[in-house]
Amino acid sequence: MEGPYVQRTGPPREGVHDRLPIAFLDRDGVINKGKPGYVNGPEEVHLLDGAAKVIGDLNRAGYLVCVVTNQSPISRGLWGPDTLQSIHEALQALLLSEDTMAHIDLFLTCPHRFEDRCPCRKPSPGMLFLGHRLLREESASDVDWRPVLCPIEHPEVDWWGASPSAPHPLDLMVGDRRSDMGAGWAFGARLFRVHAAVGLQAVGSRLIDEDDPGDGFQP
Repeated sequence: MEGPYVQRTGPPREGVHDRLPIAFLDRDGVINKGKPGYVNGPEEVHLLDGAAKVIGDLNRAGYLVCVVTNQSPISRGLWGPDTLQSIHEALQALLLSEDTMAHIDLFLTCPHRFEDRCPCRKPSPGMLFLGHRLLREESASDVDWRPVLCPIEHPEVDWWGASPSAPHPLDLMVGDRRSDMGAGWAFGARLFRVHAAVGLQAVGSRLIDEDDPGDGFQP
């Protein structure tokens, strides 16, 4: 089975990326307002209060920012990659209109349904490991705004054991659902769970606090 859609918002940043932490962010209910059903087009993208500033602060603190989102309407045939592209272009434009440093380096989107048992749908950590690889180990210079499917392997996860160590001790995952926390836990990231009506603003100061271990989670 194919993996997630990959969208890079611009050329890779200059510098040594393997030394930079990554902030993995869920999309709906974290950055933008969720809605019953799905966000089905760019006209339905509305930022949560304070989300742009938090993403700007992450950039200013030296984080790479990667959105990891489950979007099963693609596999359900409700809409396709062109709509996904327009949604993410609108989201990035809104963020930058509120904070010129609110840049997202990479969008990763799982298009599959739960029953597809794919390697990328959260709580599988597949998208987080792919984000780590693309942002730290590969230039991925041929990836751009046009969504491209990227095959990945099923990650091995011991859900009964201890959470592994993330590639960088400050790597973090923010989400509003247990599936987000599960993906972050299986990657070894610091975990921050938010309420979907509030989103990033609730944990903004905590994210850049190097002494904050994040929230507890038991898969």
